[in-house]
Amino acid sequence: MVVKNPTAFSSRYPSVSSLKIFGPYDSGKLDNGGEKLDLSIPGDEVDGERQYIRIDRVDYSDGAHSDDFPGSVDPWPSEADGSNGNGSALGRKVTSDYGNDVANWQAIADSPGGP
Repeated sequence: MVVKNPTAFSSRYPSVSSLKIFGPYDSGKLDNGGEKLDLSIPGDEVDGERQYIRIDRVDYSDGAHSDDFPGSVDPWPSEADGSNGNGSALGRKVTSDYGNDVANWQAIADSPGGP
């Protein structure tokens, strides 16, 4: 789970393991329609500047952007489009599998911490 303020999130949802919480992110909010998301951890400092190591990435969609995909079929689950108000989110089927594999994602009930 990627959150803007991990401390506030943990305070509000103490039952969610800190191992499932990633953040903070710099600014803005995640786009319900899709975007590219890279998860990184701090690495070494080089010439006074902190380097980051990408540990995973996902370029997700809301299932409604067929023009952006081969064969004009958006394979992402449209039920997880947050703007449609149905309360679903995207959740990984297998947390240790590669993040940018659409086959490893599904629509889940929108709840803190997910499955």
